[in-house]
Amino acid sequence: MAKNSSVFLLVGPEEGEKRDFIQNVINSLGNGSDSPETYRYYAGQTPIGDIISLMQNGSLFASAKCVILANIEQLKKADLQQLSDYISHPEPSATLFLTTHEYKAPSILVKAVPKGQQKTFFELFENKKREWLLNYFRTSELYIEEDAIEMVLELVENNTLEMKNAADKLILYFGPGSTLREDDIEEFIYHSKEENVFSLFQKIVDRDLAASLEILHKILLSGQSSGVQILGGLLWQFRRLLKLNRLLDQRFSPEDAFRAIPIHGKRNQQNYLKASRSYSTRDVERIIALIAEYDGKVREHRVEVVRLLLEFSLLKIGVHRSLSH
Repeated sequence: MAKNSSVFLLVGPEEGEKRDFIQNVINSLGNGSDSPETYRYYAGQTPIGDIISLMQNGSLFASAKCVILANIEQLKKADLQQLSDYISHPEPSATLFLTTHEYKAPSILVKAVPKGQQKTFFELFENKKREWLLNYFRTSELYIEEDAIEMVLELVENNTLEMKNAADKLILYFGPGSTLREDDIEEFIYHSKEENVFSLFQKIVDRDLAASLEILHKILLSGQSSGVQILGGLLWQFRRLLKLNRLLDQRFSPEDAFRAIPIHGKRNQQNYLKASRSYSTRDVERIIALIAEYDGKVREHRVEVVRLLLEFSLLKIGVHRSLSH
């Protein structure tokens, strides 16, 4: 085994396949009942020196350790240098997975990790997303209508992990043998107690800053979405709102505009119409630029600053009011 073959560099947004790859490697390291100790860290939350010390120190309970370090695109220069130094002389009993949702990793890590230990997980094409989701529902004996599958695909991130999580919740809620229609999906989403970037967008549309901040904090506390992912979800929705506004500015009827974008579900459509009345085309263009600006700031700062930056971004989004309204 090469001296640094115990380090993997995994990039790209397809989190489901990435997770399966990591799990397969971990399983291959197991020796009967002696499973590797597994640790997960996020860039900026734990000093890199502490993570390296953990890997270098032996374990009393297992013969191997596996460490997953996510969001490596947020690491500072000094942290990257420490990791690069470690990769040149890694601990043989420790396996390190360096992951990022982005397609590019910091160049110093790309140079340090052998090409054979680097892997890119590409997002699925639209037809593959639909095929994957249909097959997943079919294995659970659920039938889902075309409009409903479109709505599910609209509301989840483009990776099989998010699609699986969403599908599992629907399967558990409706049960085998059910037929899922668009209205079923919509009602489930809006009655779900879990907060996400879609419920956050709804409160932003309502101009309810207090509720927006409360949802933001719940999402961050859940640990399911990073600052970059939250901003990415909001950006996606505001870009759709921009398309809607521009079509309405061109005298499209709301129904024709919804079909052209497309935006599914009556309640979802009502929410976007409300947003269109609250934010003019010019407002939305400013907000999209603002989100891009804060995306850059979030990537540059440590995790302890991210919450404050996200709060400021919501505050600034909330004060963008059109003079024509």
